[in-house]
Amino acid sequence: MNDLSPARLIDALCPECGRAIADVRSFSHEETGCVRCFDSYLRGVDAEFLDNYARCGARGRIVVAEACVRALVLSDVADRKLLAMTVYEQFIAAATDFIGLYHALLNRRDVPIVRGVLGFRLDVPAAAAFFGDLAHGGAIELLNRFGLPCPEQVDALARHLDRRERKQVREALAEALADLERVESFRDVGEHALVSAAERLGGTTALVDGTDWLSGTRLPAGQVAALALSRQYPGVEINVLSTDEETLGAVVDGIDIMTRLVRNVIFAFVSLHDPSQFHDGFRRTCP
Repeated sequence: MNDLSPARLIDALCPECGRAIADVRSFSHEETGCVRCFDSYLRGVDAEFLDNYARCGARGRIVVAEACVRALVLSDVADRKLLAMTVYEQFIAAATDFIGLYHALLNRRDVPIVRGVLGFRLDVPAAAAFFGDLAHGGAIELLNRFGLPCPEQVDALARHLDRRERKQVREALAEALADLERVESFRDVGEHALVSAAERLGGTTALVDGTDWLSGTRLPAGQVAALALSRQYPGVEINVLSTDEETLGAVVDGIDIMTRLVRNVIFAFVSLHDPSQFHDGFRRTCP
């Protein structure tokens, strides 16, 4: 085991560059390195991380949400409310995944993508900035900020790909553009939900099936409330959520859009950037 006590850190040397270090990062169970070398290491695995994340991790939100909706059919009223709340939570998580990817790709020249994605925490400025950028510049401008071209530019910019691969990238970009326009169409609802979620980070949200004991108002049948302490004033916030199938279906559609965006953006980004661009922090001109 590495001795990382303060006395030991004074003499610690980065095994990669040999510099004395006071801030140690673990590459593995046996190696440590300075922040600069650790970031270089992350640059080297950025592409593989994105590829695996797109194929596996990014699908988790929609898989869970769809399983909950299927389970609703055979569930009693109490369980339906729990399942509905889980669907709403998956929407917030899926949107957070995409906004985190958005910021990670925007900052790819300054911060390794792995660090940008895994270190992202949803807050009010991050949520508002995404919807503001989308509303101000539109879907095409957002793609460009990702470092991605329009679908019709792929053939000219991706000559290293064969015809089948270029077709797949064009299709992914076209689908991403369409989904970004769908996201823009429910900006008011989406931004409000994400900003509200961001404001409650660090706190606890409790699910209840009645609020008459708290507010004197009884919840209608088919609704559930999420309680959270207000961070702006002394009091308890009550967020009423519907559990009817039509509303939950729309929420699942939102999760599907966000999931598809993550997968398509990553596929196009990894396909259009060669390994050397990942390694050098995208200092070379990108498509």
